[in-house]
Amino acid sequence: MRLHRRHRALSALLAIGASAAVVLAPTVAHGATDLAVVLEERTGIHEPGAVVAFRTPDCPADTLGWRVTNFDGVVVGSGTDVAAAATRSLPAGVATTPGIYRLTVQCGAATGSTRLVRSAGPATPDPFFSFAVAGNAPDVVRTFSALGGGSYRQDLQWQAVEKTAGRFDFTPIDARVDRWIRDAGVPPLFVLDYGNVAHTGGSMTPPDMAIPAQRAAWQRFVTTTVQHLRERYPDADLSYEVWNEWNNFHGRFPSTPEAYLPLAEVTFHAIRSADPSARVVGPGVNAVSQKERDWMDRWFAAGGAQWVDAISVHPYSHPWAPEQCVNGTGCIEATLAALHAQSASHPSASGSPAPIWITEVGWPATGVTGVGEADLAAYLVRTHVLAAQNGVERVYTFELNGGTTGARTFGLVQDTPTGFEPRVAAAAYLTMQRTLAGMHVTGGSTTGSVRVVEFSSADEQRHVRVIWQNTDRFTDQQVAVPLPSNGTLVDPFGASKPVTPTKGVLQMTAKWSPRYLVWQD
Repeated sequence: MRLHRRHRALSALLAIGASAAVVLAPTVAHGATDLAVVLEERTGIHEPGAVVAFRTPDCPADTLGWRVTNFDGVVVGSGTDVAAAATRSLPAGVATTPGIYRLTVQCGAATGSTRLVRSAGPATPDPFFSFAVAGNAPDVVRTFSALGGGSYRQDLQWQAVEKTAGRFDFTPIDARVDRWIRDAGVPPLFVLDYGNVAHTGGSMTPPDMAIPAQRAAWQRFVTTTVQHLRERYPDADLSYEVWNEWNNFHGRFPSTPEAYLPLAEVTFHAIRSADPSARVVGPGVNAVSQKERDWMDRWFAAGGAQWVDAISVHPYSHPWAPEQCVNGTGCIEATLAALHAQSASHPSASGSPAPIWITEVGWPATGVTGVGEADLAAYLVRTHVLAAQNGVERVYTFELNGGTTGARTFGLVQDTPTGFEPRVAAAAYLTMQRTLAGMHVTGGSTTGSVRVVEFSSADEQRHVRVIWQNTDRFTDQQVAVPLPSNGTLVDPFGASKPVTPTKGVLQMTAKWSPRYLVWQD
């Protein structure tokens, strides 16, 4: 992840118009901070029928008041609980419709709140829907699974496993990775990256492939690491990304693809020799602005694709929407279309076109490029749909969990002292994952600003059209969508209703946040 702002003039943001440029203020994780409201379900995600149980550790009184509001702020339940119990539960019928809710509790003069998600059902893992994660606590893994994560990405830094030259210690890595691979069966994407004080003079300084001692030390790190992980997880689906954002942070080396490729070639051969079944992924660079796109053009031209099994990019474009191209800065949609075309004409290590993996993408909640809750939800879904339409094989959202302040406010769920609090984007992501997992794109259309992308199941029996508009977050647009039979319209947070077409067409509205039209043959 880049920690600096993309170098874009503020005037560009102002020039694109108020309807497209408004950046909503981020929503704080809790309403008031003087009363902790702790959900027993620490992920904050509740399946149908699951009881919403909560505690208020700082409330000594037996009686407390509570209310539940939906995404629109409408009260869907309220009451007074007089039970003298440590754990209390919402009554039957409250917050049962799929969606995101806020539970607010009052104890005397103190008030606190937390958000929760009611899902429409469990999610089935699919590697297309993957995450970068922070930490490995059981709650992280459970939240990952609740959202249908299919693969996870983590750094495996040279300095972390070889603190003393020639002595490798994987104990800390094993403790973290066991929980994902051995216990949960989640396929990993490891990022082999950064320097080593003992060999390169700095923990962030890359090895110089022109210096034999540094080349040999890096090869030894890669070979030892890959062999260790294959021996420890003999049946796992293992993938390795070669470095992280060379064109963004690279120590003393030039940020050029020409400087990166010697490292990529050496690493490719070391991985292939140590574990022929492992995937090699790269270059893992930012790839949206014109300068970044030029970097990728040179990488392809210099033969970079021959050293990978999958092409990885980080198409960050915040605060803009994925379809919103700004002069000189590009956009996610155009980037993916260009990469898809380039990969077709530049063979990978297998001799065939390499699939594209987005190994980081997201929007922060804070800072000049931060976006609001509703925009984050809409942009992530739209990015996944556009990625699928352009043949992307995996998308690793950056990131699953994170804080509410500082540089890393990208998380779909926010870290709290007692678990995780889901953001609006978590509810939207879960709806998307449950609706589209295991499906493939079969068509799409653009009419003005209205987008329609069609997916079908592997047996071609279940179909979904994803519909949205990208002009104005506040104004819906009428659209006629083909619908061959009765179907179901699913809203961004999972609530659904039956719909009936007239002469094979459904008249509906296209909104800023995608909705899903589902039917069966």
